[in-house]
Amino acid sequence: MNFLSLIWLIFAPIVVSLIIMFPRFPNHQVKVRRFAKWFAGLHFIYALLFLAFFDTSMFGMSYEKELTFFGMSWLKSLGISAKFAVDGIALLMVVLTTFIVLITLFMSKIHIRSKHKLYYSMVFLLESAILGIFCAKDMFLFFIFWELSLIPVYFLISQWGNSEARRAAIKFTLVSFAANMFLFFGMLILYYYNFAVSNVLTANIESLNMDEKIYPVWFQVTVFVNFLIGFLVRVPFVPFHNWYADVQSKSAAPVNIMLSGVLLNTGVYGLIRFNMQVFPEIFKMFAPVLMVWGIANIIYAGALSIVQPGIKKIVSYAHISSMGFVMTGLACLNSTGFNGAVFMSIACAVVFSALFVIISSVQFRTKTTYITALGGIGQVMPKCMYFALIICFSAIGVPFLMMFTPKLMVLTGAMLSNLEQQLMVKVAAFIGLVAIVVSAGYIMYFFYKVFCSVLLEQWKKVKDLSPQETAVLSALCLIIIYFGVYPMSIIQIYQSVSSIILDVIQV
Repeated sequence: MNFLSLIWLIFAPIVVSLIIMFPRFPNHQVKVRRFAKWFAGLHFIYALLFLAFFDTSMFGMSYEKELTFFGMSWLKSLGISAKFAVDGIALLMVVLTTFIVLITLFMSKIHIRSKHKLYYSMVFLLESAILGIFCAKDMFLFFIFWELSLIPVYFLISQWGNSEARRAAIKFTLVSFAANMFLFFGMLILYYYNFAVSNVLTANIESLNMDEKIYPVWFQVTVFVNFLIGFLVRVPFVPFHNWYADVQSKSAAPVNIMLSGVLLNTGVYGLIRFNMQVFPEIFKMFAPVLMVWGIANIIYAGALSIVQPGIKKIVSYAHISSMGFVMTGLACLNSTGFNGAVFMSIACAVVFSALFVIISSVQFRTKTTYITALGGIGQVMPKCMYFALIICFSAIGVPFLMMFTPKLMVLTGAMLSNLEQQLMVKVAAFIGLVAIVVSAGYIMYFFYKVFCSVLLEQWKKVKDLSPQETAVLSALCLIIIYFGVYPMSIIQIYQSVSSIILDVIQV
């Protein structure tokens, strides 16, 4: 396994990004696109090798590597190092990221018509930033990659979206930067307070577990809340959610796929890695509030989804609503809920990326995303309709499709939870069950209005999916069906990690 290096995995896309932007690299859209797709394919295969050789029984981090400079650690005197490692959760996120990037590039062919070198270089820069977030062992290294991700996202939104995309990109950047200041403030005071009580300078995430006997509760709560705000903005979570639907409705279709598939999971990963692992006692204290908050997120975002005029916003709010199940599962404080939450995060990335692929295909042919302007196109796009049916069924939680198992695990985990506020928790779980029925309503409304209502005259000559779109949707639907039928193939990868976290946090 010496050929498997996290350094290469993380930084290879940055190298490719620089190669593409190099002045001597051909400024020819076909050559740039083919080079990008070939690299993304090989990079995805390389990430799969990490998964193939991963020991699922290991309780710690694997594939640990340190980036040194002339044999020296990065900032050794400050206890800050460029160390990378992965556990089961991080590795799944890494593989998912490389896969989403690959399908994004396949869909870029029909939607990206200008500034090809800049576009593909920004995609790979974003990929490196996201991989760095999932693999960083050092708190400040994590933050550097977290901040780095803002740069390519801003350009991807503003340069290839509609006429209002630049305003949406600025809104996203300002909101994210404000949230990141909470995050950075929390990291700084945690770093210095840890040094004050232990006389050891370290930013290693594994070394920062809070001991209530040494660290006062008020301090832990202060840092916990700062982290919570920083991560919930990116999840995104009500009331920090407005940027997501706004950005998605104004961005180019491949950017929709990229954002829904990889960006939101960084927020979930941050909640697990920092709020749960570093502050187990405080997370336990906040768990009932977080569970109710998660259920409220499901209902409120779902209600917003119903009244949206555009299919991009309908799916965006549906995605935000589904992320409420992730928070609810984490707040259960048991293995059923936690495993369901992680699975739900991965399932949301796959299913909603697939929905945005469907939307991109429809938008490319009709030049509109307004639901009232669409209707009955399943008659002229039958392949697209059948793929959309599978994906929509998964989104509402139909058995033997990918999102059924995690929703069931989260609600079961809530019912089995031993939190002190038993009645409130049980009521919240019941409301979550009702919310699934409501979600079926707006997802299937989207499907019916777009594909099954009366065919409008202007869409009678619309063509069905191209071979490339068919291949992408086939791959996504196979994943949705396979992991719906065999969910343990995902869960067993990170079960050992969940047991470590829950051993510390268990009620």
